[in-house]
Amino acid sequence: MRNIRLDLEYDGQNYCGWQWQPNLPTIEATVKTAVETMLRHEITLYSSGRTDAGVHAEQHVAHFFSDTRLQAIHLLKGLNSLLPDDIVVYRVLDMPIDWRARHDALEREYRYSFYNHIVSSALQRHRTLWIREPLHIEAMRQAAKRLEGNHDFSAFRNIHCDAEHPVRTMLEVSVHDQSPLIHLCVRGHAFLRHQVRTFAGTLLQVGLNKIPPDEIGDILRSKDRKQAGPTLAAHALTLVAVRYEGDEERFFDFQRLIRAPQ
Repeated sequence: MRNIRLDLEYDGQNYCGWQWQPNLPTIEATVKTAVETMLRHEITLYSSGRTDAGVHAEQHVAHFFSDTRLQAIHLLKGLNSLLPDDIVVYRVLDMPIDWRARHDALEREYRYSFYNHIVSSALQRHRTLWIREPLHIEAMRQAAKRLEGNHDFSAFRNIHCDAEHPVRTMLEVSVHDQSPLIHLCVRGHAFLRHQVRTFAGTLLQVGLNKIPPDEIGDILRSKDRKQAGPTLAAHALTLVAVRYEGDEERFFDFQRLIRAPQ
């Protein structure tokens, strides 16, 4: 039995998120169908996490178990021939049999992107949220720093979030100015439902001078969702990376594999 890992990227605009839903297009269902078509047997596709409808990914990790003898490079080519153009498997790896994409993840990174200009962008409209008013970037940076560390993030949690508790550790919450693009980058071990999009909504209010940066601590302590900013649109959110122990070595070995003569 093999434990086969898939690293994927996708454009989420045509999908109702990662997780399978009856009679709706999802990333999970599309990838699962491609794997089962190629291997000619049913699988269970395990994921590093879920993304909401419209969210994109530069690295989403999933895995499945199979007795197939197909080499990783042949799985890579075959799966991409079966997948639509807006989903790409860019890495296939054999992992230890007890490895799990969700529980073995060391951290996850998200990026929320604003297009801050007096006019919108035709090319950026599916990846960014257009904000025409000038943003106070330094204030956003000050506020973002106050979100780092271990906190009760109840004020930034969707009311339908099913997490057992609201305490999370944010390794990085930072704002990067590449005008007209403004990126909010967030790294953490795990996240609450809509947490990053609510971070983005709150920091946008700071950037528009509607919330002072030093009120972020008060919002955290309130544990009141009504005190934080709005949950912003999903289309400007991207899952950037899911990181695991030993990945650099594994990726080196895989690059060596795919460059070998066939």
